[in-house]
Amino acid sequence: MLIIALFVIAISGIRLAWLGFHHTVDYPQASGGILDLRGLSLPPNHTIPLEGEWEFYPDELIVPASDPGEETAVSRGNTYIPVPGAWQKYFPKEHQGSYYFGTYRLRIFMDEETAASTYLLRTGDIKRASSVYVNGRWAAGEGYPAEREQDFRAKYLPYSVPTPSGATRLDIVIYVASHTGDGGIVEPIHFGTETAMNSRILKSMALQGLLCAVLLVHGIYAIMLYLLGAPRKGLLYFAAVVVCAIVSVIGADDKLLYVVFPQLPFEFGVRIVLLSYIGVVSFIPPLVKNMFPNTGHPVLLRIFAYFSGGYALFVLIFPTRVTIPTERGLLTTVLLSSVLIMAFQLQKAIRNQQDVIFLLLACASLGTNIVWTIAQSRLDLYMMHYPFDLIFTVLAFAAFWFKRFFRTTQQTERLAGQLQLANRQKDDFLVNTSHELRNPLHGIMNITQSVLDDREHPASEPQRQKLEVQLSVARRMSRLLDDLLDATRLKENTLRLEFSDVKLQNVVSGTLQMLGYLLEGKPIHVRIGIPDSFPPVRADENRLIQILFNLLHNAVKFTDRGEIALEADVKGEMASIRVKDTGIGMDEETCRRIFLPYEQGPSTMIRADGGFGLGLSICKQLVALHGGTLEVSSAPGRGSVFTFTLPLAEEADRIRETANAAPVMLPILDEATASSEAELRDPPTAQPLMNSSKPVILAVDDDPLNLKILADLLGPAEYEIVTASSAEEALGLLKRGKFDLVIADVMMPNVSGYELTRDIRRRYSISELPVLLLTARNRPEDIYTGFESGANDYVTKPVEAWELRSRVQALAQLKVSIEERLRLEAAWLQAQIQPHFLHNTINSIAALGTMDIDKMQRLLEEFSSYLRTSFGFHNSDRVVPVGHELELVRSYLFIEKERFGNRLNVRWDLDEDLHFMLPPLSIQTLVENAVNHGILRRSQGGTLEIRILRSAEGFVVNVSDDGVGMSEEQQRLIFESSVGPGQGVGLRNTDRRLKQYYGEGLRIRSAPGKGVSVSFHIPA
Repeated sequence: MLIIALFVIAISGIRLAWLGFHHTVDYPQASGGILDLRGLSLPPNHTIPLEGEWEFYPDELIVPASDPGEETAVSRGNTYIPVPGAWQKYFPKEHQGSYYFGTYRLRIFMDEETAASTYLLRTGDIKRASSVYVNGRWAAGEGYPAEREQDFRAKYLPYSVPTPSGATRLDIVIYVASHTGDGGIVEPIHFGTETAMNSRILKSMALQGLLCAVLLVHGIYAIMLYLLGAPRKGLLYFAAVVVCAIVSVIGADDKLLYVVFPQLPFEFGVRIVLLSYIGVVSFIPPLVKNMFPNTGHPVLLRIFAYFSGGYALFVLIFPTRVTIPTERGLLTTVLLSSVLIMAFQLQKAIRNQQDVIFLLLACASLGTNIVWTIAQSRLDLYMMHYPFDLIFTVLAFAAFWFKRFFRTTQQTERLAGQLQLANRQKDDFLVNTSHELRNPLHGIMNITQSVLDDREHPASEPQRQKLEVQLSVARRMSRLLDDLLDATRLKENTLRLEFSDVKLQNVVSGTLQMLGYLLEGKPIHVRIGIPDSFPPVRADENRLIQILFNLLHNAVKFTDRGEIALEADVKGEMASIRVKDTGIGMDEETCRRIFLPYEQGPSTMIRADGGFGLGLSICKQLVALHGGTLEVSSAPGRGSVFTFTLPLAEEADRIRETANAAPVMLPILDEATASSEAELRDPPTAQPLMNSSKPVILAVDDDPLNLKILADLLGPAEYEIVTASSAEEALGLLKRGKFDLVIADVMMPNVSGYELTRDIRRRYSISELPVLLLTARNRPEDIYTGFESGANDYVTKPVEAWELRSRVQALAQLKVSIEERLRLEAAWLQAQIQPHFLHNTINSIAALGTMDIDKMQRLLEEFSSYLRTSFGFHNSDRVVPVGHELELVRSYLFIEKERFGNRLNVRWDLDEDLHFMLPPLSIQTLVENAVNHGILRRSQGGTLEIRILRSAEGFVVNVSDDGVGMSEEQQRLIFESSVGPGQGVGLRNTDRRLKQYYGEGLRIRSAPGKGVSVSFHIPA
């Protein structure tokens, strides 16, 4: 007994030393919901627990204030609650049910010097779901705390919360909810610098990993002995205890279970951990019984086994919301029963067995751990994970086991050899395990670091990836909220449909564009089997998009590879549309329940992106409102086919309704007059004119009526309207003419408005040719897809006339202003005649005055012509005659030829009778560049060739030289806007103007030492 007492004192002393080492001395306590750290120096290597009085708002999820100094508006008042601690008694007496939720709030004040560091919050056990806001912004959370129990999702894992760097005041708001009665912040939240917090987290995880490693080694050793030696059930019981202990360790504190298995559903993990607790206490009595066969009462052990097995079955069958409230009572009963049975067994074993002292030491260590755990909970003493009591328990138990095993193996030489082999294998395993543990520990460090968001420095690539993931989750949550709103409207019969005649091909094309991000990285082929001649359907276009989006999204979600097909045919007066996939499929029972609200099928169908299970239910109700039906046929492993029907539109009714100024796209345009059938089939078009004083707009829509209304609305007095009935026709017009704005409908057959915008952006930048999209929906996925494809703006249909005019005017003015800036920039560049050119030309004139009067007079005339042309007002025009441009070039080359003599040779190759318009200074810029940066950089000079030739599609202008040439890097830098002044500005300006006017810029061919050839094309 003296040995056991000394052992208990020793391990208790170690625990007290551990507690003192990790205890932050004289840390401040929160009072009245405020923690004042001003004037205090936070320990650099320690974290402080945010203990004390927090503000608490029971039965309320308050709106966090964006400014830490603002007061948060509440509706029912607040109280103060000690943290950590239980929260039940702080709820009003009239609270009913087992579902609790509330808001914790703490304000932290720091000095500017203290706030300069980067700080983290680290949560402990917050039951059963939480969400943290810092200074009004969501920072982190686990689960989904909600005001309604049906919206609640339990998940209570520890997590780190980043705080704004440099903030002297932190307003921490924590939403907490629990569906099991108990809950709240029952463990302290720690606060400290990034270094200290990471050190604490890694140390805690390392200690848990150390304990698990020790347990795992002994468990594997027991299994090896069982397999290699005489099979004994005691070894299996011991291995079962070890496995359950490992699961219980990684399922508590930092919950490494979810780090090792990140895809493990939370509720399933809770069941596993609870079963591990039951397993630890349930396998010990039969283990002791196996070690000491003559101890214990068989009937008592059988009753205990039935009770433990029944409890385990209860945990497996019933949901966690039912089992967790009974955890304290039932698990305590099992634990006490196990302790009493084990004490009864050991009492008999002490009298007759050797080496029982090791078992008593193990029991003493385990009992000490239990007592200290209860004492810490009662005395509110919280410290970092302490693994040594359990390690001592395992070591003591292993010591007894090994001692007994050694006594047995000493009888024969063969058993002694097996023991030596087992020892060598154990040593090898320890070495391999210590090596392999480095990888998960390194991974844990990276994961912890990645959650930080340092806004004072540019985000690294991993941080950008996480921001993209966060954005994807936000879009998904937005879609779920939209589904909830629609489900409510459908339930209350307040959802109204705006029926019109819709072309199914257009809707399908645009919807697939919105789902493009989901198909990235998946080997899925999408096939559309809807003929172009398929008749229009009578539907609400917005809701039809929603139906197709949900069905296609569902198909992509449950199809990892294969094909998704969308087909349609006519059955009587209805259109039958099918969405087929080759995904995982469903059984008959799931097919019967899949259209019920909040139904997601069996657990094997629930993917990581989750959801509320409302999408298919909403689809079925929307189809029913259209007068159709939605059905599904499926089989496990064979994919699914969703079929829905919609009424067909009648062509005669369609023409009559649209003629009454109720078009699909723009029904509010009162200015539009009825159009004849001939006008609808052949909408007016206009040819884009280069010298038109009005902005030229390209309108793209497959419906002629919409084009007619759009042209009438914008009016010929303000804009030149050119129409196209398809994306292909629009791209052809863009190649042949110049436009100031493109207005395109999103939903068009074959090529949607999104894809058309992407094609336009391959030739024009967002400022060179603005694009305005007309869309039937304004949901985030629609808007995101539009802007991602390169659109400048969008208008939701049906549009207001003043809104469309305002947006068109703004975008047209943007285009005109940018074009004007480029023209003025070109004229300004030409006006900035370089001083040395002016000085050298005057010197040449002076020198000729003493040698050759005729040459001097000719040079004066050309110099005068050059100055007159350079400073002329024509340089600010959009286009000038080619003769005007060539006059400037000839004057410039004559002057340079007189100056440099035989170092500059000029060859002209011009077709006869050239009459066309081109942007001013477009040839002159190329010539000056060739002379100054190509030919004259060679000591022997070179030859400049200017060619203007007719082609089938217009005129080709080419300026080439045999000068020093350019590398590929130099060619790339010429067209980069980030290059400084004087470095290719003229060429860059010319290239941008050509792209704006003709959709095609300069083409350069060059190599170092082989000259440069620059050309461009002017359409006829």
